[in-house]
Amino acid sequence: MNTSLTINLSASSRYKVAEILIELLKIYLVIVPLQILFKRRLKKSRTLLENCSKNTIGSDILKMLEENNLDVIPFYEEHDLKHLVLNYGMTSEEEIKMQAFLFGNGDRSISCLLFLFSGIIMPSAWSKFYKEYKRGKLSPDISNLKLEKCKNLSTANLKYKYRNCL
Repeated sequence: MNTSLTINLSASSRYKVAEILIELLKIYLVIVPLQILFKRRLKKSRTLLENCSKNTIGSDILKMLEENNLDVIPFYEEHDLKHLVLNYGMTSEEEIKMQAFLFGNGDRSISCLLFLFSGIIMPSAWSKFYKEYKRGKLSPDISNLKLEKCKNLSTANLKYKYRNCL
């Protein structure tokens, strides 16, 4: 008697499972621990963003996070800045697309590599990730973009600057 259990998932179901897994890993291995460990920095960063005028980078980062039911993540302020300026969403696929872009753009940080590597369980999106990697290689260096320097700049102007380069 064969007691093995075989589960056949469609490609779209496997993709959805991969997205959920990546999202859970991101939340419980990165976001929550950083928010707990660095409560003071979280409050300071949040206050910094709340004090920015409407339609500036600072206020729009906070708006983007709130629209995605997220809060500020200590030490990831520049990461969120790149989401906003480069126009990448906050889904697992969009996160990996942005990491592929950043890797192509020269980012070799542990965080970038880990998130990019998680894309291995999403083979149906590999061509999209590769496309973003190539875009990153052709784009000007974005590593010098710092929230502290641009938090009061117009979001539209900064997006325009980088959009024209992509």
